[in-house]
Amino acid sequence: MTKQESLLESLKDLEETLELTSALGSETVVRKTFRVPVNDQTPVELTIAGVPYRVANISEGGLGFLADSGDLAAVGQRMLSVNLRCKGRDIQGKGTVRHVTPLEDGGFLYGLSLDLEEDDLAFMVDFVHKARERFFAQG
Repeated sequence: MTKQESLLESLKDLEETLELTSALGSETVVRKTFRVPVNDQTPVELTIAGVPYRVANISEGGLGFLADSGDLAAVGQRMLSVNLRCKGRDIQGKGTVRHVTPLEDGGFLYGLSLDLEEDDLAFMVDFVHKARERFFAQG
């Protein structure tokens, strides 16, 4: 097993706990999967209720997106019209806001867990796994 494969294998079991300060106070967010930064090599488009947002990172079960306003949605709120476009595939689902974090430069980072159909979830797992491999191959 190569060093890269070993690292990727270790990441599968990684649970990372981050202390985030949300717009509603301090909370602990537990991550069970590694979040891959979204960039030109890992393009992801997001619209919620027809409004486009910039995706900051993505994992098998959720994503982080940026918004100008901290009152777009509250922690725990369901978003019923979440649309993703990844690698030419359109994915429709629902999501739940997990955190709203103010950013130092202005704006807010929203954490959204996704509820997807089984075939879309399988696609996302594969998409994120390949993106993670590209991410670590760069380093």
